[in-house]
Amino acid sequence: MKWQPVISYGALLSLLLLTPSAAFSTGNKAFTESVIIFNTICAKCHEAQCSGRLSFDEAFEKSTSHILRHYGQASGKQWLQKELFDVLNHMKIKCAYYPMRAPVPLKRVWGKDILDKFSTLMERNYFIPVGKLAPGPYRIELELEKDVKVTVHLISAEFEMAVEDCFQSSNRRIDIPVFIKESGDYYLRMYPRETAKLVRLSIKPQESKTQQNKKSAE
Repeated sequence: MKWQPVISYGALLSLLLLTPSAAFSTGNKAFTESVIIFNTICAKCHEAQCSGRLSFDEAFEKSTSHILRHYGQASGKQWLQKELFDVLNHMKIKCAYYPMRAPVPLKRVWGKDILDKFSTLMERNYFIPVGKLAPGPYRIELELEKDVKVTVHLISAEFEMAVEDCFQSSNRRIDIPVFIKESGDYYLRMYPRETAKLVRLSIKPQESKTQQNKKSAE
């Protein structure tokens, strides 16, 4: 299924402008909210361009024209230009997402308080670092605050999609089987068709039929 953007650039800019005072609170590290917004809004275009036609080898001062061409209201807001540049530049050079240093729960179960930190403020688009996954079958369980259709991606740090589809919740729940082919760091990205909070996420290894049959025989 081919994903389509779900928010306008103007709306994106409005979200970014909500938190200017915190922009450089972590020194040279891009502000987490901006990283999440970039990875849910801008990244889909740039994932295919990381080694392609655009180059950001030039200094930040010479690259702002690209940023301002797409985000004109960023004019005069250097903190916003710098954050977007840092995140995009990392993607272009590393062909990977900007790293998000976030601990993964021991049992891979995320509650609402944690999930809220990985969502955009208005649309509730989510970009959640779910840590390293080894090859094998898994089950993703989503619990939402109401029934809604969502687009879900499970994607590696190098942009390899393991899940890319739309799902309709039932009784506020969605269960998604997935098979991981290559080990690595993964992220879950979710776009609700209407604003709805994600209140619980779990990612569990799924027993194979052989394992299930073996247990039944015992």
